[in-house]
Amino acid sequence: MADMYRKEDRGKSLAIATFVPYLGPALGPVVGGIMTQKLQWWWLFYLLSIFDAAICLVGLLVVRESYGPVLLARKRSLAGPTAIRAASARTSIGAVLCRPLLLLWQRPVIQVIALILALNFGVYCLLLSTFATLWIRRYGQSELISTLHYIAVSIGTTIATQAGGHFMDWVFARLKARSPDGSTSPEFRVPCLVPPVILIPVGLFWYGWAAEVGAHWAVVDVGVAVFVCGSFLLAQAMLAYLLDEFSHAASANAAGRLLSNLLGFVFPIFAPQLFAHLGYGWGNSLLAFVFIGLGCPMPLLLWIWGARLRALGRT
Repeated sequence: MADMYRKEDRGKSLAIATFVPYLGPALGPVVGGIMTQKLQWWWLFYLLSIFDAAICLVGLLVVRESYGPVLLARKRSLAGPTAIRAASARTSIGAVLCRPLLLLWQRPVIQVIALILALNFGVYCLLLSTFATLWIRRYGQSELISTLHYIAVSIGTTIATQAGGHFMDWVFARLKARSPDGSTSPEFRVPCLVPPVILIPVGLFWYGWAAEVGAHWAVVDVGVAVFVCGSFLLAQAMLAYLLDEFSHAASANAAGRLLSNLLGFVFPIFAPQLFAHLGYGWGNSLLAFVFIGLGCPMPLLLWIWGARLRALGRT
């Protein structure tokens, strides 16, 4: 994305690139539930494998290289022994594999962003892992009907995609126009963090207490959609911030996502115990309070001290 799109269009490009990863966990249970009801269970794995193989094949045939150094290397005449070129290739691969870990270790700005992204993604995975159980056990719905409520997740994702990308580009253009010399900085993405840090705790409170009192299913689904919309907007703005700051955008993104994948695995493990002891109301309220304490100061922190934070560890 950093190779193919200008900073002025990054909002729309991120909306497209992050839409499917967030939409997949939302629609996956719906499609999977229907398939397991109508087909043998192993067909779910067969169709996924066929689909993944087709996508990889299309990508290899259609997607062209866009990374600048690789394009320059292809144009440059290659000279020297084959062994030297092979050693250079191995060194390059090793550097690429180690770079995300080095960035996470050396750059405090990535550590801060990775922490917020991890909390955001962990809560998102926790909600997805317990969502169907709510409808089956508390509302007495069938497994197939319970999966249809994941459509609320896709609605929140779609709203964030349509509104968030255009809003990000609009804010960036306004701040760039106000800059005396027309220069830009990653802090131009910070105003886009304000709506999500409000929507995420509001959505958690709404969803948790609506489920706790047994409110109408539509009320619960609206709370989920609000949370997911905020979660998507937060991830979108944080990724744009990283892309603006780091020339190795893919490595910076990988560094920022490392903790997210860990908490995305850990949070669903304790989710049943959390809601069994605290209920949906106080369980989700606890998550909301944690996010308020850690996530709400983030826009102010990056807006005031973002430049100094980015300078730490830079070589």
